[in-house]
This record gives sequence, structure tokens and C-alpha cells, in this order.
Amino acid sequence: MSARSGLIRRPARAVPVGLLAVGLLALGGLGTWLLVTYLVDGTWPSAASGTVETIAGTGMESTTMRIAAAVVAAVGLALLLPALVPGRPSRVLVLGDDVPGETAISRRDLARRLQRRTENVDGVHSASVAVRGRRVDVAVETVVDDPAPVTRGATAAVEQALAELRPTGPSRPRVRTHRRS
Repeated sequence: MSARSGLIRRPARAVPVGLLAVGLLALGGLGTWLLVTYLVDGTWPSAASGTVETIAGTGMESTTMRIAAAVVAAVGLALLLPALVPGRPSRVLVLGDDVPGETAISRRDLARRLQRRTENVDGVHSASVAVRGRRVDVAVETVVDDPAPVTRGATAAVEQALAELRPTGPSRPRVRTHRRS
């Protein structure tokens, strides 16, 4: 379920839920195997009898059980924290104006559009763009001896593309130029 209504959605937290489900499934399968074997044969399985007896003989006051409880609690908190913190929105609102309705574009498509615009600048050999939070990171490769005009042109192209789209999230471009030999 999304954190906000409309076109901007936050991704589901499938990774923590999936890890928890796999862990619980493994523990449940192990427990079921142990219980069914005990009920059918009247004894614990030979592969697990030593472990079962060791665990049964260990009290809650032992250091081993306290360490195991701390590890389980830490794993639980590690799975709970990502589930509570909302993820990065998958889309960015663009073309915000007084007209009712929303227009959104995925971060990947926004990055591609900025990359294509940057690659059309004279002197740019290749470009890569990453849209992160409130910043757009642009890495430009050039074969030109003096990269300063290429950097200015790429910065102007990115700023013009951002001005045309008027995205609500990323607004500060950072252009870095690397000379390629």
C-alpha cells in the first residue's frame, strides 16, 4: 500500500518480509520434522537428538541462551526498522502548475532524459546520471583537452531540462567532468 495517494508511491518492504518469511518457514519445517518424527517413532531423530538434548538442558540463565536471545532480538529489530522507514518514492512529480491533476515520471526515466540531453552537448563523449533525493549527479566523459566549456554546457543542458520538467524532488544538479584519453 502506498504512503500517499496519487501517482507518487513508496515501494513495499518486500525484502524484510521475505527474509522473515524464509526464516520462519525454515524454522517451521524443522520443528514439524522434529515433532512428526518424535510422535511417530517415540524418539527424536538421530541427526538432531544431540542438539535437542543440549538445548533442553540449557537454562535461560546461561550465557549461550542470552547471546542467542540477543541475536534474535537484533535480527528482529534489523527487519523491523526497514519495514517502518518509508522507502524512496518511485516517481517524481513534474510539470507542477495550477492545472488540476498530477504528472509523474519515474526516477529512471528522468535520469535517462537528463542523460540524453547532456550527451547532445558538444564535446561530451558519454554521460551518466543518477537522481538521488534533492540532487542530480551527472558524470560526463570528454575527450576535449579543456573540459571547462564542456562542464558549463552540460550544466546548462541539465538545468534547462530541469527547468522544463519542473520536478518537485531533485533540483540541484552536480556535474563532474572527467577527461578521457
